[in-house]
Parts: sequence; structure tokens; C-alpha cells
Amino acid sequence: MGVLMGFYETVGRLLSRERIRSTERTLRNAGITAPAESFVGFLLVVNILLTLVVFFLGLHYQVLPSFLLSVLGPTVFLPEWANIIFTFVLALAAVFLASATLVWVLLLLQIEARRMAVEAVLPDFLGLMSGNVRSGMTIDQAMWYAAKPEFGILSIEIRNVIKSAFSGEPFEKALDRLSARFNSKILRRTILLIKQAMATGGEVAEILEITAEDAREVAIQKKDISSTLLIYIIFLIFAAAVGTPFLFAVSNKLIGVLFVAFSYMPAGAPVEGNVPYTFFVQPSAPLITTEEFFWFSVATLFLTCLISSLLLGVIQAGSKMQGLKYFPFMLVLAYIIYFVVSSVLESYFASMLI
Repeated sequence: MGVLMGFYETVGRLLSRERIRSTERTLRNAGITAPAESFVGFLLVVNILLTLVVFFLGLHYQVLPSFLLSVLGPTVFLPEWANIIFTFVLALAAVFLASATLVWVLLLLQIEARRMAVEAVLPDFLGLMSGNVRSGMTIDQAMWYAAKPEFGILSIEIRNVIKSAFSGEPFEKALDRLSARFNSKILRRTILLIKQAMATGGEVAEILEITAEDAREVAIQKKDISSTLLIYIIFLIFAAAVGTPFLFAVSNKLIGVLFVAFSYMPAGAPVEGNVPYTFFVQPSAPLITTEEFFWFSVATLFLTCLISSLLLGVIQAGSKMQGLKYFPFMLVLAYIIYFVVSSVLESYFASMLI
């Protein structure tokens, strides 16, 4: 295991130090204790192996020539060396883009989950800590005894930090390390107030009580705003996951019906009279095919559900990252409705689309 970790760390050092430090901050906020070099190196090795698998599958099934043949026509000729190079480049880009997106989304969701868990229990923790300070405890002792199991991840992180402080680490540095473990503005401001109160000799207990009351008031206001905007949430979900795919399915079948109708329509005769022919609207077949509109619909539904999920997170929790967890469900629902409605209309207009 140690040999593998050393190998991953060596591979991870291929990236710049700035990128490694940024990754380290992200991992720390997500609660992951693995070194950033090892984490990045592991991802690079996995991506290279997946790229090779996708590359050989693409060569075996002739994915690129088949795609070019369907798009550009039967006159396209792709040499074997060009097929190998382009297939490898496409496999590399697809694997790295998909894995980077997936890992980034999972880390952001983990960071947001930790932030919400901490901010939910922070007012109660500060109130209990204030009571301990008023009883005569020092701040580190007050934090240690206030870290009850019911506070969850906050208690675990505080106990780890206080153990380091008890072992000789400066308490201010330990508080900074606690602040870096969560991407929470409320927690960072609270720790800053505690450090300033310790430096100036202020009333720490009173500051903690006021901070706890403010944090509790902010949480109540967020819940009130979320409940007030419930009708907008329902409308957003309905529009993105139900209304849009339904209209796209109807439009796709309408294009097919118009194509069939215009294929049987005779060419228009010239218009008699003194009025110029250009003043009249001349009906014509749609400029796009049903297949082109199908791929347009699939891509548009993906973007619509993604943007709607981000807006849903902003409306409901004040953070767009919180909406990413709704994206898979909205996307699956939208595609199900799209294909179900398309199948129903296909069977209904089967006699017309011969």
C-alpha cells in the first residue's frame, strides 16, 4: 500500500504547485485527509487506464469512421493512421472531461453537505460553549466539553483540533486549522471573533451568545425565504422536467408530419393578377430534419435541467451547488417524459408518417 501511495504521489507531482495547493484546499474542505499529490496521481492513473480501454473499444467498433460516415456522407475516407490518432484524442478528452466533472461535482456536494451540517448545529454549540466559559473554563476547555456527539461532524473536528492544542500546538493556529476544514463564512467569522476577543481580553461569553443568536436568526430567515419561494420551486421543476420535454416531443413529431405533408403537396402555381408574387407567403418544408431536432432537443434538455437545478439550489438553500444533487433526477425525468410522449405520438401518427 505504501509503494502505491508513493507511486501516486510521484505521478501527482507532475502538476504545478499552485494546482496541488488548490486541490489540497478543496480536499480539506471536503473532509478528505489524503495528500493532494496522491489523490491527483490516483486520478491520473485511473484516467489513463480508462482512456486506453475506451480507445481500444473505439478502434474495435470503428466508432469514429461510423460517425463521420453518418454525418458527412459516404464519400468520406479516413486513413488508418488518422483513425488511430483521432480516436485516441477523442477518448482522452472524453475520459478526462467526464472524470474531472464527476469528481468536481462530488467534492462540491461533499463540501456543501459539511457546511450545512456545521451551520445547522453551530448556534447550539456556541450557546453551550458560552455557558462553559461563564462557568470559569478556558476557551479550549469550553470548546472540548461543548463538543457533544449530537453535534456530529463539528464535534469530531473540534476534538481533533483541541487535542492538537493540548499537545502543544498554538491555540490560534489550531483554530485556523478548524476554520480551513469547512467552507463556511459563519464559522470563519465566529473563529475570527473568538481570536479577537482572546487578544483584546473582551467578554468571550457575551460575544459567543450574540454570535449564536445571529446564526440562529440567519437560519430562521433562510427557512422562511425557502418556504415563501415554494411556488417558484414547483414551477421551475415543472417547466424544466415536464413542460420542456413535452413541447420538444410535440415539436419533433410536428416537423415529421410537415415533412410528409409537403412531400405530397404539388408545386405551387403562379399567382394571377396584378399583385406581385413576392407579396404572398409561400409555404415550405421545415429547414431541419427530425433527427437534427432530436439531437438539439437532447442537448437543450440537458442544459435546461442543469441550469434549473442550479437555480433551484440558489432559491432553496442560497447556494447553487446544493442544486446539483437534483440534476440527475430532473434529467432522468425529462428524458423519460420526452421519449414516452414521442412514442405515444409516433403510434398516433403512424398512419401519417409512412
